[in-house]
Amino acid sequence: MEFAIVLGLVVLVFLAAGVIVAWEDRRAARRKAHRRAAALARLGEVDPLAPRRLADRLDG
Repeated sequence: MEFAIVLGLVVLVFLAAGVIVAWEDRRAARRKAHRRAAALARLGEVDPLAPRRLADRLDG
């Protein structure tokens, strides 16, 4: 009985850690994309993928 409770808690902790890591990874990717866009804007460049992303947003 106690073993099952401990095992369940361990699984719960690993599941929570996985969710947090995935969330932080997405957040870091978004932050990196914003930095890249800002750097391109400072250089006067346009993001070559912007029209496609806009079309994807309008479609879905």
